[in-house]
Amino acid sequence: MVSFRLSNKTASPSIKLLVDDPIVVNPGEAITLVCVTTGGEPAPSLTWVRSFGTLPEKTVLNGGTLTIPAITSEDAGTYSCIANNNVGNPAKKSTNIIVRALKKGRFWITPDPYHKDDNIQIGREVKISCQVEAVPSEELTFSWFKNGRPLRSSERMVITQTDPDVSPGTTNLDIIDLKFTDFGTYTCVASLKGGGISDISIDVNISSSTGKITFGHQRRRHNRTAVSSNWKT
Repeated sequence: MVSFRLSNKTASPSIKLLVDDPIVVNPGEAITLVCVTTGGEPAPSLTWVRSFGTLPEKTVLNGGTLTIPAITSEDAGTYSCIANNNVGNPAKKSTNIIVRALKKGRFWITPDPYHKDDNIQIGREVKISCQVEAVPSEELTFSWFKNGRPLRSSERMVITQTDPDVSPGTTNLDIIDLKFTDFGTYTCVASLKGGGISDISIDVNISSSTGKITFGHQRRRHNRTAVSSNWKT
């Protein structure tokens, strides 16, 4: 004998995400977000939304699973899964996608060699500052080189990784009592601990010749982005 039981029982939806929050990925990777129902009567429907703007056109949806192939920085943001069965309030769970990036490398020198009344001289202290925009900022690391050889902080060459007086993502190289032996090419290299992103390299050349500062163009070199400058005292 087959029996049937009718029920008027209903329940508001509940869900969970089978992903981390946040999710940090490299550009070009495929990312999959999985949302599953854990309750609700009748069975709720699942939809994905993005906090700002629409879902990327390349998004693939399959039930509660969202896949973004070959993710880019433009695809970063907060993604939310919403469950609704018209009983009570819809359930919502969100995760933030962070796409690693390094961009807008720049440098400046103190004292400013552009300023006529603020000359660079032997025996003076000189500070080279290097700044890079990084995502995520907590993964940013800096390295300093002179003529291709690693530099370590010392009594006369002091390296600081952060400067409270300027924006985040800044490193400084303080050369105390500038000497002729300090002439050469100084390179600031910014990288992300998570890897997968080309470094940004900024070169500053100090020489004894007279002349103006000239800026090189941004270029790719050995999987690095480089910005060059010749600084002549």
